[in-house]
Amino acid sequence: MPSLPAGNNNDTPLSVAAAVQSTLLRYSLPPVTFDRGVDIQHEGDRADFLYLVKSGFLYSYGVLPDGQRQIIFLYKEGDMVGFTDLGSARSMGSLRSLSECVLQPIPISAFLSPSFLTPAIATFFLHKAAEMQSVLIRSIVAMGRMAARERVICLLLMLNDRFGSTTEKDEVHIPLTQSELGDLIGLTNVSISKILSQLSTDGFIERKGNRIVLRRRLEMQRMIGYEPLRFSADILTHNARRTHNAVDRLRSRRINVPAISARVAQDRVDQLKGGDG
Repeated sequence: MPSLPAGNNNDTPLSVAAAVQSTLLRYSLPPVTFDRGVDIQHEGDRADFLYLVKSGFLYSYGVLPDGQRQIIFLYKEGDMVGFTDLGSARSMGSLRSLSECVLQPIPISAFLSPSFLTPAIATFFLHKAAEMQSVLIRSIVAMGRMAARERVICLLLMLNDRFGSTTEKDEVHIPLTQSELGDLIGLTNVSISKILSQLSTDGFIERKGNRIVLRRRLEMQRMIGYEPLRFSADILTHNARRTHNAVDRLRSRRINVPAISARVAQDRVDQLKGGDG
């Protein structure tokens, strides 16, 4: 089985992604392009692949017994699709493209191979899984405990964090229709339209076709106690710096242990030693 070169401390997410692609090409698995509006997989399909999103937008979803759809997660360039299927023989949800998109398939059999998962690549994928978990936790809290208006505000702030323009501050591209927005946070199309209109009238947002400008973003954050999503672009460098800073903080602390606590601890150690003898 082809193997990747060992990672080093200079690896970055981009170099890791390139290494993944290089290895997969040796498996004769080039990227695959899908048109807009295509169901790439269906719930219950054999779970044979993970996908690295190289470009475009797509979402995973499930269909309830009464026919209602629940959108589970929105994916963009750089995201990983299919982590939830690693422990299952069948796909747990369906996958649909929102635009033309390019996906890099990764066989689950290769993904689970030690020769494929070098430390650097494992770090890359674990970071992506952590990003997904952070977003999903926010979504669960919003749907479970927030009123309709708060849900929409939370969604707009999250979309701004993940899909916001790199050139225009606080302007977010919305790749979803109003109906799809509703399916993401459990509201009807009518409710989404009404709340967006209210937010626009109140001066919180400005609507520009499929883009929304957050005119009072900080105030919106305060309204619902929102903390921005912050994901490092340079995973390995960020983690090394974070570890170094954490060690420095620990070294700077001076913890004074009360004498009585120290005596109790030492007495307990002596008892254990006596018991072992």
